[in-house]
Amino acid sequence: MIPVSFPGGNHYATLLLSLICLATLLTWVVHLLRHRPARDWLAVHRRLGALLLLVLTGLGALYPYQLFSQWREARRMAGDEAAHRLALDTALALHGETLPAGTVLRLARPGQADSFVQAQFPSPASVAGMDAIRWLRHAPDDWSLILAQDQRVEGWTCSRNHPVELRLQQGRPRLASCHLAPGNSLDDQPLPAGTWLQAQPQGWLLRTDGSDALAVAGMDLLKAELRLAVDGKRERFEGLLAHETRLGGFTYPAGTRVASAPAGLSGAQPGDLLFSPSRGRSARHADGSEIAAGRSVLQSPQGELLSVIPNSQAGVLDVASVRLGP
Repeated sequence: MIPVSFPGGNHYATLLLSLICLATLLTWVVHLLRHRPARDWLAVHRRLGALLLLVLTGLGALYPYQLFSQWREARRMAGDEAAHRLALDTALALHGETLPAGTVLRLARPGQADSFVQAQFPSPASVAGMDAIRWLRHAPDDWSLILAQDQRVEGWTCSRNHPVELRLQQGRPRLASCHLAPGNSLDDQPLPAGTWLQAQPQGWLLRTDGSDALAVAGMDLLKAELRLAVDGKRERFEGLLAHETRLGGFTYPAGTRVASAPAGLSGAQPGDLLFSPSRGRSARHADGSEIAAGRSVLQSPQGELLSVIPNSQAGVLDVASVRLGP
């Protein structure tokens, strides 16, 4: 269905009032022209007649004035839009990139091409080594590109369905963040399409928010967050178990938070895992005991139990669930 926007209630009230007043005024004028007694009455009651004419004229002019105001505002906006719009007749070099002829610029300052905040290309054009159909400048050092197709950028394939964020570093645009297209992988495991990638000072941050699980350290995780080194090697991760998982003597329900053991945690070695049951659920041990929410289990990757500690000691923040909506 095509959405249709209807004017507000004041529009129709003003229209009806103006029509009634103008119709009354027109009828009265015709009556005055055709009937002498009416003109005699008006001559006797000049003040009252003048007041009635003034009221009818003023109220009748409300709707035409409203239309005129809207027309004038539309013209003003069109003029402002035209002043901030520039179509390039020839190619132009700006901010280290060459914009082809036919590019339409949206300017922050009228008449100054280098102040553009958006460039719409007539066909895919190269910006920062990527084929883009639109270039947006949020700040002098922060850009966004709408890609013509999925493209490989700094070792990752970014999706054309979301803007690719760039940041100038030492005068050169570098990838700041993007959503990944299908075909990316980590540790020989495919990354879900739509995974968000962000550049970090010492590597990369990956976040998955969709319904597709990501295999990490032999476990299927939802809402996973992975921190990678510059070379793409996984350094840390955390996420929620996509389904019931068993490691060593413990069975963890779906939704259990699992993360790399934080540095400095007593008794933990690099690669150890920290499991924290969610509120209302418990981890079960093979001997029948349970670990309820509020406590975390530290295990080696092979399943050896290292310790069971309070969440506060493990650095796990207990947050009550919040339900939105009725």
